[in-house]
Amino acid sequence: MSRMTIQFDGADDLIKRFNSQPEKIRREADNIVMNTALRVETRAKTMAPVDTGYLKQHIAAQKTGDMSADIDSSASYSIFLEMGTRRMSPHPFMNPAMKQEELFFYQKLQNLLKGGLR
Repeated sequence: MSRMTIQFDGADDLIKRFNSQPEKIRREADNIVMNTALRVETRAKTMAPVDTGYLKQHIAAQKTGDMSADIDSSASYSIFLEMGTRRMSPHPFMNPAMKQEELFFYQKLQNLLKGGLR
């Protein structure tokens, strides 16, 4: 299985701010993280190249801890499609999916920090 990790700039500071919030706010932030992961999963499946459908069937989001989720593509050739090889140009689907959801993620978390639960 190939693994690619993407870190959001400023995520550590944001997590520290949420850790000092009431439990109800932390739970809602955790929901936002998982909701965003599911949105990335959906986008990645939409953007993934299709030959047999195997790749799309092996993209999945899962909760990995407090305010933490993974979106994995367990097809062994995923990384080669995403990054390309010396003989094949890249056909990215994970990176663009994450980039497209990044603003949604930050806006939801910032709104929660600024306004609390409504």
